[in-house]
Amino acid sequence: MKLYRNVIGVVFFALAVYVFVLNMTVTCFTSADRFELNYYSGDIVILNLVCVALAAAGVLFIDVRKVMSLAVRHYDITRIILLGLTAAAGLAAAFCCGLDSGVDQLRVQESVYGLTRGNYGMFMPTGYMDVYPNQYGFALIMYLGSFVFGTYNYLAVRIMNVIFLVILYRELAEVGGQIGLGKCGRIIIMLAGLLFIPTTLYSLFIYGNIAGLALSVLAVRLMISAFGRSRHPVLCGIMSVMAVFAACIFKSNYMIFGVGIGIYCLFKAVHTKAWGRILFVPALLVSLWLSSLVPTLVMRSVTGCELKGGVSYMSYLAMGVQENAAGYAGGFNGFNEDTYRSLQGDKAKHSEFSAQVYSQIMSEMASSPSYLLNFFTRKQMHQWADPAYKSYWSVQSVPQHGTSGWFYRMILPGNAYPVIVFLSYFQLIVWLGAILYVWFVKRSSGGFDEAMVMAVIFIGGFIFHTFWEAKSQYVFPFFVILFPMSAAGWKALKVWFDGRERKPVSERFKSLSGAKISWSFRFTLVSFALLTVFPLVLGLATLRPQMAQDRELYKDYLSSGYRQAHNPLDNDTYEIKGSTVSYTVEAVNSGDKTMLRDVSTGQYITAVPYAYGSGDVITLSEYRGDETQCFNLYVTNEDKLIIVYNYEYVICDKNDGLSAEFVPVGTLVWTDPNEGRTWDYRRIGRGG
Repeated sequence: MKLYRNVIGVVFFALAVYVFVLNMTVTCFTSADRFELNYYSGDIVILNLVCVALAAAGVLFIDVRKVMSLAVRHYDITRIILLGLTAAAGLAAAFCCGLDSGVDQLRVQESVYGLTRGNYGMFMPTGYMDVYPNQYGFALIMYLGSFVFGTYNYLAVRIMNVIFLVILYRELAEVGGQIGLGKCGRIIIMLAGLLFIPTTLYSLFIYGNIAGLALSVLAVRLMISAFGRSRHPVLCGIMSVMAVFAACIFKSNYMIFGVGIGIYCLFKAVHTKAWGRILFVPALLVSLWLSSLVPTLVMRSVTGCELKGGVSYMSYLAMGVQENAAGYAGGFNGFNEDTYRSLQGDKAKHSEFSAQVYSQIMSEMASSPSYLLNFFTRKQMHQWADPAYKSYWSVQSVPQHGTSGWFYRMILPGNAYPVIVFLSYFQLIVWLGAILYVWFVKRSSGGFDEAMVMAVIFIGGFIFHTFWEAKSQYVFPFFVILFPMSAAGWKALKVWFDGRERKPVSERFKSLSGAKISWSFRFTLVSFALLTVFPLVLGLATLRPQMAQDRELYKDYLSSGYRQAHNPLDNDTYEIKGSTVSYTVEAVNSGDKTMLRDVSTGQYITAVPYAYGSGDVITLSEYRGDETQCFNLYVTNEDKLIIVYNYEYVICDKNDGLSAEFVPVGTLVWTDPNEGRTWDYRRIGRGG
């Protein structure tokens, strides 16, 4: 295990220091709309240092065990309360959010609906599911669930996610116990889970990320038990393998967790001479293979389609070195999907073409080292320096219907901002705790080998997403998995501080002057950390102007009322004028939408979507309260109003009367709309 401990410890320490320094320097914010614009805001480093110093002082000088003595004495009750509060927060959001789904979430649900109706268009060559076979697993789960809960049952999915959310933090606390934390440390992990709002917000996401993460952590805990004091080690190992399989069915990205568990299993089996348990390694590999094969076979049987397509994995690498219109390097830009379809779904040609593009881009980057550093620094910034991990964006950017007022207000960018600032400090504390763990905990002590499982998983996630398509949403599991390790790191700092050798400073310097530099473990940690921080500093140096600019742009975005994302009119009476007609309307806000009631008739402006595209009718009708009467309102830089129905239809007033003109997603330029798309408006108050 010595090789395992040394190599993993050194690499993890270096990368964790890299991410810690990154978060000390910058915070990445995301706009609250479908455009997903990124702002790399330069941080006030001194405030971050004060935060870290206060956290350290609190750990060193406050006896946490005394403060939490009551909770520790009644640990089982405390655990039920904390996990119950986590569940309550998730369920409250699930029942009150009123969120629909969008993009990939929606495409998967549409595919499942097609399966239940015998419509397999999404699975045909170059259809969505053919392009993205990694979605087969989650689609299969949704398909099986449809026989009980029906299709498009978002509430059922969210309740399922909340159940897995509770399992996640229960299992993280148990893992904490396996690496040496007592009841106090496990309580802190569950409390951290309650405070870390991104996981709660992602329980609203119609996807398999929370379920997959919970099952992956369960797999970690079970495999550690298989080599621990469990009375049924073989059963624990088998259940761990099954949990990995289930996690990857929900989301294929969790294969990285399976590989990390396999590495631990291999070294632990050799170290303990538990030769029979080394069979868990090939079992894990088989489970990873089956997690891809089984959904494909089932979908092939159900649809009758060949299902031999799928974008080339090489295209994700090629996309991972390209720019993104929303401002985040290496993020999704449609390259993989567009090129696959342009090649008529020929995977071999797609792989060859993507390899050529990747090679060409990397050659160009190599000829410009400053751009190379700039690009990959930005890529890591928007992944690891986003303390919300795009969780707010995930709920802000999808349609809302019947959203409760408290939830709508909670996710407004202005109200989310202080929470994100808190999360940025929270993130610093977690990263520093993980660094302290490797520095202070003896490698020979109990629990170190087990803690390195989390380190292996993080290393895998960091390296994978350095080259793959990048997004903070994809890497947040590799942050959450570090909670137990971080708590144990802060505990180790406290133990060291209380038991430190109290020598005068003069004697310490005297002993240092005569010391010889040796290639010790800690010296190696520092050396490798410097090797990672050095290119980071160079990369940040190329970004100083952008960081200062983005900080001001984000401030302006917040102060301007984020008019491209949320309704700009208060509940009041307004006069709106088009090119041929005018209305006196009462604005009635509901979630992220506004209903417009014509004051003279008492009726509401209503879309009649009897046909798609330009020509849809806009009329007045009695109150319905459904989506046909709910509009998104935007204000241009010229202070003109744009009225949007169903996110893609702009209400126009032209010579031929009112209509809803189709505008493709993402192409509407709010600051320069076509004639007839804008309305003059003025507030006239309740009296009309």
